[in-house]
Amino acid sequence: MIRLKDYKKKVSKILEEVPKSRDNDGLLIAHFLYRHSKRFLTQDIDGRWCIPLKNIKELPPFESIRRTRQIIQNDNNLFLPTTHIVRKARKIKEENWYNCEVREAKNHIV
Repeated sequence: MIRLKDYKKKVSKILEEVPKSRDNDGLLIAHFLYRHSKRFLTQDIDGRWCIPLKNIKELPPFESIRRTRQIIQNDNNLFLPTTHIVRKARKIKEENWYNCEVREAKNHIV
């Protein structure tokens, strides 16, 4: 069983490295499973990664991954969504988004 602080580290890393995952929980979950539960995945004949039904119960709950993203974005104001549509749908304040963008830009200045 993964603890919340372990989820936060893993989800934060994905949100940082894959900005599109900030807007798309399906993409976030796919990256999480590929990185941290790959042993339960298989590849189909076309090389696409799949989850065999027999392994479903072995995977971390998708809702826990989504909820962790929500905590990181809403409570910590980190790795906020990259598109206005998603920000609006999730009701993230424009001021919080702007502050996050400025903070991330400062971190990437060399």
